[in-house]
Amino acid sequence: MSAWTASTLAAFAIVEEVRIVTQRQDGSLRRPRIIWVVALSDRLFIRSVNGRDADWFRWAIATGTGQLEASGTAYDVTFTEAQEGDLDAVDAAYQGKYGRRYASIVRDLCRPVPRAATLQVHLA
Repeated sequence: MSAWTASTLAAFAIVEEVRIVTQRQDGSLRRPRIIWVVALSDRLFIRSVNGRDADWFRWAIATGTGQLEASGTAYDVTFTEAQEGDLDAVDAAYQGKYGRRYASIVRDLCRPVPRAATLQVHLA
């Protein structure tokens, strides 16, 4: 896995929505979904508001690969489950980035079901 560049992390830190494209077992790409992303230091995290049952989340876990599209650029990525110790910081990052504008959504995003569906996104 490669590391994210500082400029790419900065771009993800300011963009509001990104598109996630997960892969099927046969390697074909599924339909893109719009999600939110947060940067923590030199890492990126995403979270499913619908928890682990969301279609895109199940495929991200099943194949471990996909794409993240932001500002017209697609990045090949891999996904790993976030560590329990990162979840409070991810909550705070969502609050900081989206909380003023979308307070009720962010409150929901920081509840136990979405927290259990937090992934770290790695540049492939």
